[in-house]
Amino acid sequence: MDDLRVPTVQVETDIQCLDGTVLHGTCYLPVLSALQTGPMLPQEWINGPSSFFPFRSGEGGSTVLVNKRQVLSLSVASPSREDERSWDSAALVRHVLVEAGSERFEGEIVIDMPENQRRLVDHLNRPEAFLLVQSGHRQHLIQKDRISRVAEIRET
Repeated sequence: MDDLRVPTVQVETDIQCLDGTVLHGTCYLPVLSALQTGPMLPQEWINGPSSFFPFRSGEGGSTVLVNKRQVLSLSVASPSREDERSWDSAALVRHVLVEAGSERFEGEIVIDMPENQRRLVDHLNRPEAFLLVQSGHRQHLIQKDRISRVAEIRET
């Protein structure tokens, strides 16, 4: 059965569930991406078609299957500089505050879309289920269905 295994990389993850449970542990992302060279990025993985994913708890080491629809947010370390993919110089970066349930996430959203779809609302209305917010050394993937408000923070 080993020939049926999918090669993965382990990613340390914090998951905030809709019921308030917080999980700390490891998710497993495929080694290869269908969209670019190298391993699958967390935003590609979480926005994929599967409903459940395996998660290994850091405390007890047990593995559970988590339903993506019950995830408010999933947070991972940002890629290191050498792993980070460079954004198109034409991409826009917006500093935002995202409110989802009782949680607030402040950070940056990169809008890499055609010229006529570069508003924040256009980016939020894309079909992906999770929104990527970059906050310092962490990336937060927030379920869009649970977002109540997004405010752009203007630099003064």
